[in-house]
Amino acid sequence: MSFITPPTEIAQVRRRRILIVGKSGARKTTAILTSPKPVAVISYPGELGWDTIPDNDPDVYKRVWSEDTGKGIRADKVIKAIEEEALGIIASGKCKSLWLEGLHHFTSLCLDDVTDGAYLRGDEFEPKQYGLAYRMVFDHIARLSNTMTPVVGWTCWAELKAERSKRPGEKADDIPKKVLPALPGQLPHQIRGRFSVMLYQALHIRKAKDGSAVKNERGEIVRDALWQVRDTGDILCSGLKGPAAVVEKIPTLIPADYQAFERAWDKASQGS
Repeated sequence: MSFITPPTEIAQVRRRRILIVGKSGARKTTAILTSPKPVAVISYPGELGWDTIPDNDPDVYKRVWSEDTGKGIRADKVIKAIEEEALGIIASGKCKSLWLEGLHHFTSLCLDDVTDGAYLRGDEFEPKQYGLAYRMVFDHIARLSNTMTPVVGWTCWAELKAERSKRPGEKADDIPKKVLPALPGQLPHQIRGRFSVMLYQALHIRKAKDGSAVKNERGEIVRDALWQVRDTGDILCSGLKGPAAVVEKIPTLIPADYQAFERAWDKASQGS
């Protein structure tokens, strides 16, 4: 074993390892269907966004967990089934994109596994067991990322989380809060390094040229799903890895569409 300089095609594939973070209803599932087809979508147990995925599209392969994980099913067996399903799709070579929906649900399974069920029961457990669960999540991401599937991505809920621990005499409401992935403990911060593309997705009011809100025929305000590619303000769950000269030229907000992302990257790469 030795170190090598990775060839260009591997670097190209790695920048398509994606995490999309957004609140429920931000149209994350709709966005992932814009990635190269055929596309496979695995909904982690507990994830309910799969109703958005079409049933009869030959270019979309939808996989949904069929059992209730709360009825005595061991977390380790569920995790094993998830990985077998995902690696089987990758090994088939039939899909250009693989998405796994609801990383927060998978993380809960890992915590439940390392705590022998205490986590989902609401029982106390040793804080050091968080680290074991984090490692399981990281290994899972690495196993699926270190493949030749062109696009591998995950979605995760977003939530307001305390920026730091509470200080003596301080109230919880006094602690500044930021928008982070809805993951436990320090995982929202540590997971950033696992993806080359991390996007925050939210709905933004569409504006007319005069700055007014655009409305549809029913008089309702039109909102567009946008991807934020770098952190600003309270958003701490976005960022791109790549040559600085390229990344800094990509607009902070782009349409929540994979092809729009590729166009923005290519335009930045060409220096235009």
